[in-house]
Amino acid sequence: MTTAPQDDSPDFDAVAAAEALAPALQARAEETEAARCVSAQSIADMRSAGLLRMGQPSHLGGGEVPLDEIVGAVAAMARGCASTAWVGGIYNDHSITIGMFDPRAAQDIWGDNPDALVSAGFTPGGVAERVDGGWTLSGTWSWSSGCDHADWFMLVGLLPDSEGPTPIPTFCLVERKDGRIDDNWRVMGMCGTGSKNIVIDNAFVPDHRVMPMHLTNEGADAPGWQDLAPLYRIPRSAAVPFILAAPSLGVAEGMLALHLEQFGNYDVRNNRVAGLPTMQMHVAEAAAEIDCARLLMLRDTSEFMTAARAGRAVTMAERARGRRDQAYMVALCRRAVDRLFTAAGGGGIFRDNEMQRKFRDIHALAGHMALNWDIAGTTYGRVAFGLDPATPLI
Repeated sequence: MTTAPQDDSPDFDAVAAAEALAPALQARAEETEAARCVSAQSIADMRSAGLLRMGQPSHLGGGEVPLDEIVGAVAAMARGCASTAWVGGIYNDHSITIGMFDPRAAQDIWGDNPDALVSAGFTPGGVAERVDGGWTLSGTWSWSSGCDHADWFMLVGLLPDSEGPTPIPTFCLVERKDGRIDDNWRVMGMCGTGSKNIVIDNAFVPDHRVMPMHLTNEGADAPGWQDLAPLYRIPRSAAVPFILAAPSLGVAEGMLALHLEQFGNYDVRNNRVAGLPTMQMHVAEAAAEIDCARLLMLRDTSEFMTAARAGRAVTMAERARGRRDQAYMVALCRRAVDRLFTAAGGGGIFRDNEMQRKFRDIHALAGHMALNWDIAGTTYGRVAFGLDPATPLI
């Protein structure tokens, strides 16, 4: 059992730890893709480096690292392997969310095992029935990244609303022993995330392990949250999914580094490719897009943390901007990767060239609903015009 350093420790720099680990993750990227699952060694390495407990409450052995540092660390890992960084990131995403629950839920998960990992199924579904002291939950949940290594599942069920007739999406924490994995993960990108189906049959979920999704978006406005650490007072959907967007930055940065390395001294018919103005422009545009994506990510996550520390409620305009920027930074990084992949010519399509994996990974990653530009862009536009956001994702 390991103990992750705390975020106020001068000896722990999450980004530096991730940067140090990235080469080892890169060396295993092909193996991870073939296995359709992050390797046990990579999980052990992330755990040893303190990178799997960044979002975990400090009183239960976690790092309680600020969000702007977490996203920087996830992006750094993605320079080596996007799938591994994604899985490491979502474990921290889920830890932050659980920190918003009744404190007994976090105690159940990490009280006896500070190394416990939580996978999730966020597409609302399943059947929930009220029983004494809680609920029974059954159903199948898709897209559960990192489930092979998980000790718990966080699943979104449709539970009755005490204030209305329509069931509402609700987080439900289920022990691993109460579910099984259906291996359906055969995809063209982000292959190593192992985002398989979770099947639950009549699992008991006590009331303190249930949390309506909309409450996690209230941040500093949520009743009783004033005593929580700042990391657990940020509005979830507007802020935490930057962890999902962060791997796109690492992929694009890794692609740019590969491009410069492979073509820096490459000649075609005695003409140096790096001397071509068109190639120079491709690199300049991609680098500018990558820099813009990083600046958006760090500005927003830093401002969310500042508001949480001050106990200030985040405005709807700020939440809409967060959703916009999560998706737009991915769009920028995808654009940069596409440009560099095209400029690489036919050499990029060979399976032993990392460029093709990064190209596939960025497109698979960009398909995630939380990072969908059409949804995020129109949500921002509605709020900018003074309209209701028309989505619970804010």
